[in-house]
Amino acid sequence: MILAQKGYRVLLLERDGVPSNMTHSTHLIHPLGVAYLKDWGLLEAIEARSKPFTDWTVDLHGAVMHGPPPSFAGVAHSIAPRRDILDGELAAAAERAGAELQFNCRVGGLMFEDGRVVGVEARDKAGRKFSTRAQLVIGADGPGSMVAKCTAAEEYHAEPPLQSNIWSYWRNVDIDHLYITVHQGAGVFAFPSSDGSVLIASNLMYRDFLRARRCKEEAFYERLNKTASEIGIRVSEGERIDRFYSGCTRSFVRRSHGPGWALVGDAGMKKDPVTAQGIATAFATADMLASAVHRGFSLDNPDLELAKYERERNNWLMPYYHFTLRLAEFSKPNKTQMMLNHALVNDEQGRAQLFGSVSLTYSPDKFMAPDNVNRILARSEKGYQTHF
Repeated sequence: MILAQKGYRVLLLERDGVPSNMTHSTHLIHPLGVAYLKDWGLLEAIEARSKPFTDWTVDLHGAVMHGPPPSFAGVAHSIAPRRDILDGELAAAAERAGAELQFNCRVGGLMFEDGRVVGVEARDKAGRKFSTRAQLVIGADGPGSMVAKCTAAEEYHAEPPLQSNIWSYWRNVDIDHLYITVHQGAGVFAFPSSDGSVLIASNLMYRDFLRARRCKEEAFYERLNKTASEIGIRVSEGERIDRFYSGCTRSFVRRSHGPGWALVGDAGMKKDPVTAQGIATAFATADMLASAVHRGFSLDNPDLELAKYERERNNWLMPYYHFTLRLAEFSKPNKTQMMLNHALVNDEQGRAQLFGSVSLTYSPDKFMAPDNVNRILARSEKGYQTHF
């Protein structure tokens, strides 16, 4: 969409039909991502079916805190449209911008000349083979990226799955904002979604998930009622309107550029979904990549600009990547971490830093820096002394 708006000829090959739901997406969009939708002129249509919400309630190992995440570009709320709604609007916007879309296409390989990618080989929805040439092939094709496979894109900082989600959708459940519960080895999250529904999920550690795959419903309710019983009571009063879904993922960072090719979104960096950063990250990195491509072709040096894109992406996102891995462990906090968690309950500044570390607006390295942690603890101690 962005490149088409800049005047480039763009062909989008989509494996599935659009709109369709991605069954392995829990589709929360933080304010950063919402700001992109607003800038692209898509927010009004999406919010017509997806209720915005601002506040978070977070139970971090027994320390319960409440408040909003930091705003971004004047946007303070989140949304969680199901993917048929979101992807349908994005696809329509790409077509309006001049991109050509072909649905139900299977990309089988890339075309190379002298070590450079020069196009793709694919099958259309009727199974007919075709090939098309391009100055640049961008893989926005997820963790199992065909572009990454064909270019042997190097992976680093790779980690196996740590935790998993089992979730479904309900109506008539009193959930009007984001709820997150993180306990040792267990979690629950819930938020408003589309068309009056709410999404509710249980987090299981990967080993528990493997045992529970054939009894998802039982495992979901067991974890929900043990970990967040108040939400469990609300769920019991509602109506489930969909089947149970489940998923887990490994984490990795990939080399995301080379001669004639680039990767974006989950194809280039896949984070554990515990921080729900995937969609906002995809929007932001797509914007970064489009700017790099435009500069590269304008300056007749696309390879240099693609290398800069990857460095800028990593400089921004790697602190969030490592922070997400730590959260996904659902580990028992040490004494200092417990003190910090409880200090954040009444520390608006520190709480905003934590929520920003989850929602991509405050560097986790700054939040977890020893000097910053000590300042938060000192404010808590001062407040305790003043109160008593």
